[in-house]
This record gives sequence, C-alpha cells and structure tokens, in this order.
Amino acid sequence: MASSALLLLARMLLAAMFLASGYSALADIQGTAGYFAGLGLGPAPVLAWAVGIFELVTGILLVIGLQTRAVAVLLAVFTIVATYLGHYGQGGGDPAATFTHNQALLKDVAVAGGMILLAMLGAGRLSLDSMWGW
Repeated sequence: MASSALLLLARMLLAAMFLASGYSALADIQGTAGYFAGLGLGPAPVLAWAVGIFELVTGILLVIGLQTRAVAVLLAVFTIVATYLGHYGQGGGDPAATFTHNQALLKDVAVAGGMILLAMLGAGRLSLDSMWGW
C-alpha cells in the first residue's frame, strides 16, 4: 500500500505542473498566444487554447489515475517537444535569460523522465485504473 500511496503522491506532484500551466494558459489566452507567436508557432490562438485544455485534462487524468500509462507517454512526448520549442537555445545572449531557460529545459527533461516511470509502473492501486481493472 505504501508504494501505491507514493505513486499517488508522484502523480499529484507531476500533475501540479500541468494543472498550473494549463490554468495559466487559459486564464491569459492572449498572453499565451503572444508567447507562442513569439516562438514562431501558429496559429497561436488555436494553439494556446489546445495546449491549455490539453494540460488541464491530462493533469486531471494523472491525479485521478485514469489511463495513466497512455497519459504519461503523451505528456513525456509533449514535455520534450515543448521544452525544445520553448527553451532550447533561448535567452538571446542575455546570460540570466539563458540560465533561466537552461534550468527550465533541465526541469522539463526530468519531468519527462518521471512520466516515463509512470508509463512503466502505472498508477498504482489508488487510481481509477486499478479500480476498473486497467
């Protein structure tokens, strides 16, 4: 039971990043779209809505432990792509900005690693996956 409680804690901690990010994206959709446009991604408003909703939904699914293995794989891929697009090579020659982007990149790589572990281990007994026999 202790390992299931730790898996629940891990799911909640990993989900916190996506829940907060998704909420922030949707709460300031124009700012999020502006950020995506600044990265050269488009159509930025559509992408902002899609990313915000994706992060909220997958964060909720992680917390409740529903389709955890599939969600974890999706989030691992999403996180690697997002960190490459949003942090790799960013900073514009400003040492402080470069440092900040490098730290965010490393954090995202670590989160992707956590997602890979969840994909391998599953949600544990304290989850809807376990309750429904998935």
